[in-house]
Amino acid sequence: MEELLSKRTRYPTSDAMSKFVLAQDPEVISFAGGLPDNNLFPIEEIKLCQEEMLEKEGKIVFQYSSSIGDINLRGWIGEEFFIKWGKKVPVENIIITEGSQQALDLIGKLFLDPDDYALIESPGYLGTIQAWRIFQPKLVGISQDENGINLEELEEIIKELPSPPKVLYVVPDFSNPAGTCLPLERRKRLIEIAERYKFYIVEDLAYSLLAYDKDTLPPLLTLKDSEYIITIGSFSKILSPGLRTGFIIAPKKLIRPLRLLKEASDLCCGTYAQKLIYYFCKNGFLKNHLEKLRKIYKEKRDKLREALENYFLNKATWNNPEGGFFFFLVFPEDINCYDLAEKALENKTSFVPGEEFFVNGKGKNTARISFSQINLEDIFEGVKRLLRAWEDLQK
Repeated sequence: MEELLSKRTRYPTSDAMSKFVLAQDPEVISFAGGLPDNNLFPIEEIKLCQEEMLEKEGKIVFQYSSSIGDINLRGWIGEEFFIKWGKKVPVENIIITEGSQQALDLIGKLFLDPDDYALIESPGYLGTIQAWRIFQPKLVGISQDENGINLEELEEIIKELPSPPKVLYVVPDFSNPAGTCLPLERRKRLIEIAERYKFYIVEDLAYSLLAYDKDTLPPLLTLKDSEYIITIGSFSKILSPGLRTGFIIAPKKLIRPLRLLKEASDLCCGTYAQKLIYYFCKNGFLKNHLEKLRKIYKEKRDKLREALENYFLNKATWNNPEGGFFFFLVFPEDINCYDLAEKALENKTSFVPGEEFFVNGKGKNTARISFSQINLEDIFEGVKRLLRAWEDLQK
């Protein structure tokens, strides 16, 4: 049977999701999943929106929709999503997707052939690595410091490549997994570099509205009307991943080929979810919900930072994320975090080994620790269990 399968199905995939993120033992205190808190889904507000939607829209919510997405939701994104930065996006530049993961898949299909060069911040989002590897490009990681992607290294690598890169993926705000935030001047310079070397920046705004200490910096899209910026986003972290709704904002010349790829992929996204999200947003519920999320996730972030300082101060270093879901721990070089993750499971806790987020085999001594889904009262106990796992590894 295997000889009948395409070559792309033979690429090794990460086992981190099944082994650590989706561990089903109810006794495990999990720092692994970058998932929203189940207790924070706005059920009552969704019920109200659902009633209004069914009353006003009727049977149409159960029908196919446009391949590029519901016009009202696209209009709301264009008019309101970037309003705090004084930016409006024409509706014809927006495509609705099945979450940001489909957006990444479509962008991979749009640009990447075997042996093309694609760049990604390192450590970088595992979902992007998985989505793009299937197209068999040469994925090159660009290191991050405490302020995000290293632009000097980016230029050096571009100059050394035998052919120009096509795309660069970055999460400018509270990146997954590193939790970094790209400073304003670095954002502006990144756009200049993309325009100079003529490659597309794919900026992912997955966490951009989840800032806990100060206002989120402007997305690249709002800084300049550049033909080399593609912006993707999602309602997964700020409303519900189960509704599977995201978006691509792209230069107009890319919309037609993206639409063709979208039609071939799924014809259209689910009408029901798109319209439900539109009513949720247009009724003002999203703004209030975001305030609640920021308050509760900030409490969790602060509690986890306190626990790490109590138990791991001389054992690892870590970032201090100003938003998002993640701490990224760096242990001494002799610590293998896959081994530590196995010990953690034995001690009824879990995290994701950081090596998963590198395309070059680095990061064996790193770990992604998420605070989003864990109960506030379980954080200290979870870190204590992680300490016991670290001690077991030393024996």
